[in-house]
Amino acid sequence: MAGFDTAAELRARLGDPAGAWEFLRRFARAWELGESGDPARSETQLDGALREAYAVGGVLDPGALEVQDNVLVFHYADPMITETMWGIPLDVAGQPDPPVVINTGDGTWQPYLERVSLACVDLALTAVIQDHDERLGNACELPAEMVESAMAAFNRVPLPDLPMWIGVEESPVRWWSGPGQLLRTHGDGGVWLWVSAQTRDDLEAVYAAIPCAEWNT
Repeated sequence: MAGFDTAAELRARLGDPAGAWEFLRRFARAWELGESGDPARSETQLDGALREAYAVGGVLDPGALEVQDNVLVFHYADPMITETMWGIPLDVAGQPDPPVVINTGDGTWQPYLERVSLACVDLALTAVIQDHDERLGNACELPAEMVESAMAAFNRVPLPDLPMWIGVEESPVRWWSGPGQLLRTHGDGGVWLWVSAQTRDDLEAVYAAIPCAEWNT
């Protein structure tokens, strides 16, 4: 059976928030991010869009959810990596699918994505790249002259270019996929490529599609 194709699945559900949340549930099941979230928190402590995100396990930081600088913070990055946090400005928090801002630790909030549902999709994809079975993942650096041909074998996930929240100089972040394969590039010109696969065959297919790559492991 073919693996989960992130780009195709998300493209089919981009039209409204309900579709994005349905994608998130399907993605979380396919990549085994968690069976369910915190029902008590999602039903009694949150209003609006975040309720949907907290109902899915393995996506948002359960220790988040506080107000800072008139922003409702709903997710923190791994503090061993960066002090980055994601939030929703309080003046738009009541919207069905409000915009998201990001603070990379310098005290300044910057726009991130126009819909919190899509920000949660990005965070779910990030969780797979960061925390998935290391035996089914790898990384490499692609020189600028290799990027176009290497990524031609994969479909661009329909999310905009995003800032690299670990270091803005390594932006932009772009997502790619094939059946059973999730890939992230960051950088312009030459890029770092990170890969997670659902099976060993899916990972071997990535290696075959980019035979020129020098993988980390």
